[in-house]
Parts: sequence; C-alpha cells; structure tokens
Amino acid sequence: MAKEDYMKARRQGEKSYKDALARGEYPYIQVLEEILSHTEVISETDLGLIEIPAEDIAGTYTAGRRTAFAPDFMPLLSYSTEFAGKWSLLYDSLEKEGMKEPIKAYEYMHRYYVMEGNKRVSVMKSLGAVTIPGQVRRLIPHRTDDPENVVYYEFLNFYKHCPAEYLIFTRKGAYEEFTQLAGKDTDERWSAEEQRDLRASFMRFSLIYRKKQEETGVRVKTGDAYLAFVGIMGYQETLNMMPAEIEEGLAKIFDEIRLLERDDRVALVMEPEEAPKKSIFSRLLKDSERCLNLAFIYDRTPESSAWTYGHELGRRHVEDVFGDAVTTRVYEDVDPESGIDEALEQAVAEGADVIFATTRLFLSACLKAAVLHPEVKILNCTLNASHRYIRTYYARMYEAKFLGGVIAGIMSKDGRIGYLTDYPIPMNLANVNAFALGVRAVCPEGKVHLQWSSEENADPAEYFRTQGIHLISGHELAAPAAASRDFGLYEILEDGSHQNLAMPVYDWGILYCKLLDNIREGGWDDTEKNAKNRALNYWWGMESDVIDVLLSSRIPAETRQLIEFMKMSIKNGSLFPFHGVIRTKDGLIGKDENHIYTPEEIMNIHWLAENIVGRIPEINELTPAGKAIMTVQGRNRETEEKT
Repeated sequence: MAKEDYMKARRQGEKSYKDALARGEYPYIQVLEEILSHTEVISETDLGLIEIPAEDIAGTYTAGRRTAFAPDFMPLLSYSTEFAGKWSLLYDSLEKEGMKEPIKAYEYMHRYYVMEGNKRVSVMKSLGAVTIPGQVRRLIPHRTDDPENVVYYEFLNFYKHCPAEYLIFTRKGAYEEFTQLAGKDTDERWSAEEQRDLRASFMRFSLIYRKKQEETGVRVKTGDAYLAFVGIMGYQETLNMMPAEIEEGLAKIFDEIRLLERDDRVALVMEPEEAPKKSIFSRLLKDSERCLNLAFIYDRTPESSAWTYGHELGRRHVEDVFGDAVTTRVYEDVDPESGIDEALEQAVAEGADVIFATTRLFLSACLKAAVLHPEVKILNCTLNASHRYIRTYYARMYEAKFLGGVIAGIMSKDGRIGYLTDYPIPMNLANVNAFALGVRAVCPEGKVHLQWSSEENADPAEYFRTQGIHLISGHELAAPAAASRDFGLYEILEDGSHQNLAMPVYDWGILYCKLLDNIREGGWDDTEKNAKNRALNYWWGMESDVIDVLLSSRIPAETRQLIEFMKMSIKNGSLFPFHGVIRTKDGLIGKDENHIYTPEEIMNIHWLAENIVGRIPEINELTPAGKAIMTVQGRNRETEEKT
C-alpha cells in the first residue's frame, strides 16, 4: 500500500505543480529565507506549541528541499528515490500511530514555513489533516500600507484578545466584522470557554468545507468562507451546529462563497431593462395572473423620517399604478437589531412574493432570510453589496447634486455655500463631490462648506450661522412631522426665513414600478442570467426618471433653461458630472482630461474635491446611528477593495 499511497500523493502534487504554472505562479513550496531578504522583520515572538492550519503551511525555511514538493506540499520526486522511500515509511507510521513529535516552523504574515518536519507536513496533508502540531515562532514585519500587511496587523490586534492562529481572513476590516458578529467589543478579552467554542466550531466547519473544496475546486480561504457562513447563519447559531447542519447550510449559501473568488463580483444594472415580449397567448392570459404580494420594511415611520417618507410615497405610487394586481403591506419602525428578523419572517408568513427593505442596516438580515426562503424575492436599498441571494437597488443622486451645485454656484453672492449630509458612506461622498464640481464649473473660486449631521456633537446650523453662510444644500426631503424648510437647496434670508430654490428628488415609485413590471413580465430570471453569477445591484439615474431636480420660480429663467439643458445632456449621455482630471485635497485624480469615471470609481469615492471646506470623519467620531451605518458599510467593501 505504501507505493500506492505515495503515487497517489505524487499525482496530486503533479496536478498542483501544473495548475500553479497555468496560473503563472511559482510551482514549488516557498522559501522563507528568500522572502525575508526583501523585507524587514521588527520583532520575533515564541508562540509555543500550537495547532498550525494545514492549508497555511506555505513552505520551508531554507531552499534545500523545495523542489521535492509542489505548492500544496505533495511530493514530486520519483518513487525510485530515497526521498520516496522515507516518505512511504513515514506515511505508514503516521497513519497507524498518529503524529507524536511536533514540527518546528516560523509564522510570517499568516503563512508557516517549516524548519524541521517537511515530510511530516507532506504526509499529514495527504492524510487530510486540518491542523498539524508545531512549535512556532512568529516573525512580525515592519508596518506598511500594503493591504496584506494592514490585514495582518488587524489579525495581531484580534490575536491579543483571542489567540486563534487558525482564524485567517484576507479582507481589510474582516476581524472587526467577525468580532461584532460574535457580539464582542474589539478590545474585549475572550474567555477560555469562548475560545474553545470558537475553535471547535471552526474545526467542524473546516472539515466540511474542505470536502466541498475538493468537490468544487473553490479556492476561497477557509477563514473567509467561515466569515461568510457566520455572517448569514449567525455566530451563536453556527457555534451550535452539528456537522450535518453545517453541510446543509453550506450547500444553501455556497454561491455566496463562490462569489468571493471573483474580481468582478457586482453586476451593475444602470438603467431599466425592457421586459421580455410575451406571446399573444400570454398577453390574453395576463388578466388571470395572480395578485403580487409586496412587503415594504422601514426602520422608522414615514412621519418621522424623510427617507422613509420617500419610500412610502413610492409604495403608494405602486398601489395607484397596479391597482388590484398587487397588495402591499408595511412593516414600519422596525429595529435593525432586535426586530428585523421577526419582520422578515412575518412578511414571508403573510405571503410576500417580493420584499423591499429600505435601509442598509437590514442587509445582513435580508441575506439570511433570502437563504432560508429562496422562493421570495428580497431587495435591499443600498449599493455596492456583493451578495448573490438578494438584489440591491439605489439611485444616482449625484447627478441631481451636480446640477444643484451649478445652481448654487450661479445663485451664490459670495461663493460660500453650505452642504449638509448625514453619513460618510461612498454614496454621500459621491453626492457632495458632484455638488462641489457643479459649483466649480460656474464659480471657480466657490467653496463648499461640508457638515455631517452624524458627527458626534455636530451643530451644522450653528456652524453655518457663525460662518455667515446663507446658501445651503440640505437633505433631499423633509419628514411630514418636521416644520422646517431646511431641505433641498435653500437660502436663509436676512429676516431668518428660508427660501427654497431647488429640490433633488428620489422618485422611488418609478423605480418600484419598473422593477415590478420586470418581475411580472418574466424578466427577473433573464436579468439573473445576464449577471453571470454575480451580485446584482440596480443603480438607476436621470435617464430612468428615478432622479430629478425640481426648480423654483425664484431661479432666474436663463438659469432654469441652462439646468434643463444640462439635465437632458445627462440623460442622453453627453454630460458626465465626473470626468477629466479632478483636483482633490490630496492631489490630482483621473487618467486624463477625457477620462469618464466608471460607475465603480464613483460608487467607491473616498476623497473630497479641493473646493470643499471640511473632512471625512472617522467612525469613532460619529453618533451611534452613524457608527451602525458605517459598520454595515464596512462589511461590504469587497468591490471597493478591488478598484
């Protein structure tokens, strides 16, 4: 049997060797001495005896035996060699008696390099070991801005509170996300029992996931897959799962894990798609189609929230347009933490065919509900979320904000304009920058004074007052219960009264109706096919009439005429708010003066235009509501990391 075992392992090694060459990668195990010759190590720590994750053993310390092993540590040498004989004898010994003596290794940047025990690693991997015991010393690199280095230092911070060397994520912010999913504070020490529970859960998952990897060829790291699993199933629920339950859950969410392999994870649908043409027979049967049951879930009430009020107007528009062809139910004032799971289950139980969840705070719960109820179409109002089981929708408000900036630049008496927004998320950063670019287009010396309502202890009204700023771009809409006229682009007059000049608007009703038309006419599945197994984000703008700017009669006729012309130019694709080389606070961006910014570049903006007075606040400077939004935003940055 020894020869058969070696030849089987060698065939696997040859495959690994060829696959690496095909991908343009090094076809042997890595050598740490060579890696360290190009970098700086600032300290060394003895980790003692630990269970080393087998998949993270990347190579050897010295170059001596590297060509004997493929990248996965499977053997490459002929069976006639002395090496093969020793390997085979070791295989028989370890298979019968197990591993008695730990290997010795260095850990550097999440990867392990063997000092003693290369053949033991090779045999243990061929036997399917998930972990291998080893005496390990950690080499800590000099801190840099390299993404891999940043993630590693996030791991080191997590490790201080929970020494889990096996839990390896590859995405920035993942350790903080996992900590929150586990219900822990980032600086909170994990108890010995909590550490044991985590290890046991991860090892159960690893065994099941490894089999799935062998069946499918998916190369997503086990840690990243575990995080995706926990994000959908819940941390405590995952801890309590038996292997059969993990296997069942993994089968349900595996498309979500597959998506992590792709660079192009999100398919943006930038304008409404035409519904497929039905046959005459199908059109004759249209009146007999069953009623479509819709659920709208709000985190606040329409009376108290302008955002919710806008979606409520959209729901009412759907009822007016579709009449008896739809029924709608509203679930309002739903708490994103304690109430959303129940609201989603209630909506499903009450027969919802389509669910619109109108805040990003509901995103994780929507994803879990979609996995549990694949028969229900669930959409979440957000952008830049790479999830396969739900679709997201948003609107390109930056197009309207650009025109608002043009109006402000023309109407301003002194070139000083206020801008108020809430959360420093990419969509809002796109909006304020588009506004600032609109100002600069007509008023090169104009300055946009930026204020964040979500910043702790912020008082935007007082700031604008003390700065003598009278022309302000506020929130898009006021809630019905609010007596204030501080919305849209408005001017504060000498007597303290407000005069509204323009209002950018979301027409959610049009978006909802076009999405529902597509569903009713059978276009939902066609859109899925066109996405080619990517996450689907609807991001419509002015050309679909989902975004508009309403102009006051107080704006001069020639300015209104200019804005209408620019509006039509945006619609027909001859005018782009983001184009050319843009001067930001940190320098210049843009390839050349003819560069048209891609949707991915726009929805991942993290800079401020040079004519903006202000800054982007850090998450710890925000209100609790602001921190919650930014935390959810941070969990869905896969696309951003790729651009």
